Amino acid sequence: MTKKLYIQLFLIFTFVIISLLIFFKYFSKPITKSNLKVNIEKAENANKSMIEDLKYLSTDKEGNEYKIEAKKGNIDKENPDIIYLENVEAVILLENSDTILIKSKFAKYNTKNFDTLFNNSVSLDYGEHGLKSEFLNLSFENNLVSIYDNVRYLSGISTLKADRAEIDILNKNTKIFMENSNKKVQINNLSKNGNN
Repeated sequence: MTKKLYIQLFLIFTFVIISLLIFFKYFSKPITKSNLKVNIEKAENANKSMIEDLKYLSTDKEGNEYKIEAKKGNIDKENPDIIYLENVEAVILLENSDTILIKSKFAKYNTKNFDTLFNNSVSLDYGEHGLKSEFLNLSFENNLVSIYDNVRYLSGISTLKADRAEIDILNKNTKIFMENSNKKVQINNLSKNGNN
């Protein structure tokens, strides 16, 4: 009887040791807080991974194209799929639609899923529509463009100021709103000849 007990204790002890080793090897990683706003200083310190005049082009199965160009880029040392870009221009060519042009001073680009966070003097031009803001988050995984922080919209007949705008890439549905529900979106009509 005692022999069985020793074997069972040995097996339990071995199982616990193996479980702890697996946990510490694969699951125990330091927790890091990610900041959505790109810290370009981090990229500037990574001079060893500097790339100049870079271009990426991707096309999906529907024929939509996404092209992004930058004067400079730094590869993130901790995650090589992330590139911090400077002086950025992106073009989205959707099938049966106008071209979308996005410009910003900086961007954080993910080479795996093409998601891009543009920041600092962001402008988006789509046909006769123009948007300006401090941040624009382009998510191909969610088919969503989120524009936030001092959003200004300008078309041929009106201007608009808001905290945030969200555009569904596929169906082009747009939501424009304020973060604080007590505040209202400001819309001004531009009169060209008094007939509009």
